[in-house]
Amino acid sequence: MTTSPTPATGRSLLALVWRCVVVVAVAGLVALGVNAARPSGLPLLAGQLPSFVPLRSAVPCAGLPRAWWGRMQPVEPAAAYAFGREEAVLFIDARPHADYIFNHISGALEAPYNDFTAALAQEGSALTPGLRAVVYDGGEPCGEAVRVAKYLVKDYGATVYLLQGGYPAWEQAGLPITGGHARGELNGEEAP
Repeated sequence: MTTSPTPATGRSLLALVWRCVVVVAVAGLVALGVNAARPSGLPLLAGQLPSFVPLRSAVPCAGLPRAWWGRMQPVEPAAAYAFGREEAVLFIDARPHADYIFNHISGALEAPYNDFTAALAQEGSALTPGLRAVVYDGGEPCGEAVRVAKYLVKDYGATVYLLQGGYPAWEQAGLPITGGHARGELNGEEAP
């Protein structure tokens, strides 16, 4: 005698739907928790700005000692420009080489994070103990500028001003830039 499978009842279908709803709800809660825990988490409401953690009140980037943040200060582009004109401050571009040659802040030293030690060897005379520097990157929170600033504070005892919004904020403010190479134009060779 063979038995045929029993047809699904409304009750077992309801249980399956309920399990799916629970799994999706738990996954959504986990995703919201991870987003809230990240310093660069995405805003959840349209028009909402990401929260800014003042650099002096907390360590916003994992892996950097709290004591170093006393030597790293946020600075707006207009204030950095005025500050750089009045005092001996070195501007350091921590973005990749291709971004630097495309456009950069006028007079900035090229020191990409991924090749920072080589840049220091070439420009060693500009980096003296106790120097004051404005470091910028592409505007990412906890990006290349913070990593370069970490080395400047640790190895040179530098006071570092982190340019808020990075290069995009400087350019949007209409402050002096240098460059103008076409994207992809490196070492005198044009991109195909």
